[in-house]
Amino acid sequence: MRTQMCSHSGTDPSRFLAGASIEGESPMSDLPFVSIIIPCRNEQDFIGDCLDSILANEYPKTRLEVLVVDGMSEDRTRSIAENYAQRNDFIRCIDNPKKITPAALNRGIDAARGDILMRMDVHAWYSPQYIAKCVNALDRYPADDVGGIWKIIPRTDKFAGQAIVRTLSHPFGIGNAHYRLASSSEPLWVDTVPFFCCRKEVFRTVGFFNEKLVRTQDMEHKRRLKKAGGKILLVPEIANHYYGRCESGVIKLARPLP
Repeated sequence: MRTQMCSHSGTDPSRFLAGASIEGESPMSDLPFVSIIIPCRNEQDFIGDCLDSILANEYPKTRLEVLVVDGMSEDRTRSIAENYAQRNDFIRCIDNPKKITPAALNRGIDAARGDILMRMDVHAWYSPQYIAKCVNALDRYPADDVGGIWKIIPRTDKFAGQAIVRTLSHPFGIGNAHYRLASSSEPLWVDTVPFFCCRKEVFRTVGFFNEKLVRTQDMEHKRRLKKAGGKILLVPEIANHYYGRCESGVIKLARPLP
């Protein structure tokens, strides 16, 4: 049974970005308020670049809040994030004493004030129109969750890093995962997308993330969404650049959990 989750304001954020105006009012006043949730723990090498790319986004900061949900980091992650928060009043730091991703997401969702909620991963950087394109796609299409292409880039120039990127960008390594292959130039209905961008009522309808699932809470939540009649849309023009990791002599991918 289809849930009553999709609703459309009719406002295209790209109109603001193109300098268009809405007759009789500021374009900004009609844009959705967006809450960005960033789960993190011990990410001092990445949190600054991630926040810098969000700050460089062209979506109006008056219609935006950024929630850095910190899992009680033991390095400089929290101090770096707090420094950004002191200089930008739309950034807030939230404690995640459980130290796991699903708990971080749930605390962020619970604290979010936005009409639209987005998860953005600390290991990625985002183009200046990333937020606006996500919001625009959610507005234009009858989708309950939207996302884009996941472009994996190596964290170093070493052979191992290059090899894993090639493997995880080819059907041989990842099957038919559309968000990794960019196999279509048109929006595509799919089972999953990286991260999430959805209206807050999605979580009121299908519930929050299962905190018993430390590693697969993303897949389980999207299954619940689909089972409830929700629709997930992959929009190829939306893309983020995600750093694969190689550490302690073992190559692995720190994959985002949407």
